[in-house]
Amino acid sequence: MNQSAMGNTLNTWEEILREIEAKIGLRMYNLWFKNVRLLSLNDDTAIIGVPNFFIQRKICNNFEPFIRDSFKNVARINPSIQFQIENDVVQKEKNNKPISQSKSDNVSNQDATISNNKHLTLEDFIVGDCNRLAYASALEISKPGPAAFNTLFVHGAIGVGKTHLLQGIWNRLKTESANISVVYKPAENWTNEFVYSLKGGGLESFRKKYRSTDIFLVDDVHFLSNKKGVQEEFLHTFNTLHSLSKRVVFASDAHPRLMIQLKESLASRFMSGMIAKIEQPGFDTSLQILRSKASKIRKKIPENVLEFISEKFNENIRSMESALTTVLAYANINKKKIDLPMACNTLSELYVNAEKSVTLQDIERVIINYYKVSRSDIHSRNKSKNIVFSRQLCMYLSKTLTDSSYQEIGKYFGNKRHTTAIFAINKIKNKMKDDYEFKSQVENLTRKINNTVIS
Repeated sequence: MNQSAMGNTLNTWEEILREIEAKIGLRMYNLWFKNVRLLSLNDDTAIIGVPNFFIQRKICNNFEPFIRDSFKNVARINPSIQFQIENDVVQKEKNNKPISQSKSDNVSNQDATISNNKHLTLEDFIVGDCNRLAYASALEISKPGPAAFNTLFVHGAIGVGKTHLLQGIWNRLKTESANISVVYKPAENWTNEFVYSLKGGGLESFRKKYRSTDIFLVDDVHFLSNKKGVQEEFLHTFNTLHSLSKRVVFASDAHPRLMIQLKESLASRFMSGMIAKIEQPGFDTSLQILRSKASKIRKKIPENVLEFISEKFNENIRSMESALTTVLAYANINKKKIDLPMACNTLSELYVNAEKSVTLQDIERVIINYYKVSRSDIHSRNKSKNIVFSRQLCMYLSKTLTDSSYQEIGKYFGNKRHTTAIFAINKIKNKMKDDYEFKSQVENLTRKINNTVIS
């Protein structure tokens, strides 16, 4: 990249940061984005450098939609977002490199950062009613010798432990046998590697790598939705492994039947083995997780502080761990004793933000992304089946998740009358009563909407 292009890219990133600051406020911006920088950017991928795993996790959980929207608004592109933790060694190397790396370097870096989390083990996985079936299934498919099933599909909301299970399986197998070939890969990274191999003439090598493995663990397979060519290649990879009685484990935010624009043949393959759902952790399981976390880092934390965090931040495991890390960091920096008043004060802003009401815009944004419709269609008089359904679902979720009146909802979504909003909401209610799969889909969308609200 020449000097001019590099300067333009950095200017674009500065504009993106300014837009993010305007959306989330100066205090939150300084807390999470002050030391975040753009490492490379093209139309396909933006690699963002973060100082540590804690900040990476917080941005992934709460701010990634803002980053995506800002790239669309400022640069008119929609790249996949990848984060890279920059330690001192990496930083020294980066100082001698231009902002843009080769695609092959990017793939190599991704593999290095996603395959080595040795702290996520099955032994450390906290088991409760919310995840007991998924955990037992992970034990079964990772045991030596014949297993009861060769395909496992784990699904659940963001931050409930799906990646922990997959990494736990990977770590157990790598520990117990050096002769077993085990590959763990997020679907987005697999897709990028496939595209690079296709363009660079390395397709045969790529296929050999994934079709000769003994156990293939694929995270975030919902990423494959709406990517027909990629789905076809993935299906052939799965079929090859299945025909050889190899083991395959998938993790997704949604059940295969609820993954929009997924090939029927691939959905059928996903459902060909064991399917296990992980629910949101209840209070008791959340408390166990926090106790385990505190014990692992050898910190004595009062029980009432753990109970407070478990109660107020239990929308998912990541939020709880983030809150605990924040308390520990504050106590360490300010040389303070950890007690309940200190924890309440430290987390007060995060807790207030967690209580922020869902807005009609939050709902609209999730529905637009999920059903691949445009905002103008939602607000238009377009009566095509998909648009009408998306608009009705927006109205139902708006009535369920906000305090808006029928009149306000109708006016917002296309200047409709309040009677139109009532009709739409009742139609969605009736469909949920008659269709269990659709009800599960609405519950999944509700979780997505709640997760877009800053916590």
